Amino acid sequence: MNSKRTVQVGDIFATPLPMNKYGAVKVMNIIDRSYLLGITSYIGEQIPTIKSKGIHHILITESIADGLKKPLFEWVDGKLPKELIFIGNIALTANEIGVESNIFAGKWSKGCALGVYYEWRRQTDPEGFALEIQEEDEALALKNSIQKPKKMMDDQVFWGIISLLDWSKEDEEAIVEAAIKELSTFTAWQIRHFEETLSYKLFLLDTEEHAREMGEDCFAPQDQHFSPDLFLYARCAVVARGKEVFEDVLSNPSKMLKDTEFETLLSLSSEAYYLKMGKEFEYESGCSYETFSNKEGWSNTL
Repeated sequence: MNSKRTVQVGDIFATPLPMNKYGAVKVMNIIDRSYLLGITSYIGEQIPTIKSKGIHHILITESIADGLKKPLFEWVDGKLPKELIFIGNIALTANEIGVESNIFAGKWSKGCALGVYYEWRRQTDPEGFALEIQEEDEALALKNSIQKPKKMMDDQVFWGIISLLDWSKEDEEAIVEAAIKELSTFTAWQIRHFEETLSYKLFLLDTEEHAREMGEDCFAPQDQHFSPDLFLYARCAVVARGKEVFEDVLSNPSKMLKDTEFETLLSLSSEAYYLKMGKEFEYESGCSYETFSNKEGWSNTL
C-alpha cells in the first residue's frame, strides 16, 4: 500500500492494528538495512494524517528493565512492509536527534506499532488484556515445545523447483520468477508441502555452529548485535544455491556461505499461491525457520 521507494529519517508510516485500528511509526535513524522506529502515541479507527493528534508524540511506556517510563524506540531489519502507508515526513526534533535504543524487534513487519495497541488495551480493558496475554503465552510455549515437520514435498521435486532460480539475473524478483511460475502449476496443497520442506531445511541449518560461520555478522556469545533475521536470510542463501551446497553446508558448518543472504526465497510459496489462487497464503509449518527455533542446534546457548 505504500508508495515509498526509499525510506528516510523522519518518515511517518501508518500501520494496521488489531480491532480495525491504526497506529503509526516514525523513522528515527537508519544504519544499512536497519531502522530505528519510534512508535507514536496515535491510535484510532482512521488512517492518520500528518496532522492527526498523537502523530507528533512518541509513545511513553514503562520499561521492563528498570520500571521507568520512557519513549518507545525499537530497531528493525529488512524491507519496508507493503502494508505500511506513507503519510509524510516530520523532521526530527532536537530531543529526537541521536536517540538510542538497545531493543531489537526483529524483521520489520506490519506489527511494528503494536506497542501502542497493547498500551491502549492495558488502559481500556486491563483484565481482558491480561487474560489474552496469558493464553497467547501458553499457546506459544506449546508450539515451541513441539518442532516436527508436517507432510513435505518429494525432495527431488523440491530441488527441481529451486534449480529454476536464475542466477544470471541481477534483480532478486527476476531470479525467482521462473521458480514461482513453476510452483504455481502445482496444487494448493503441494505448495504448502513445498513451504513445509523449505521451512524444515532452514530449520536444520539453524544451529550455533552455522551462525558462527556466516561471515562478518556471525554469532558470538558476547556480541549483542547479532541479527537473527540476517542469519535466517543467510540460511536462505544456502538453500537457494541448491541440493549439493545445502547438504555440504549442513554437514560442514565451516562451509557456511559468508556474507551472503537471499531473503526473497521466503516469498516463493506465498507468491506462487497468490498466482494460483488469487488470495493470500496462510500456512503454519511444523518446524519454524525463525532463528533459535532449533533448540538442539542452540543447546549450548539457549
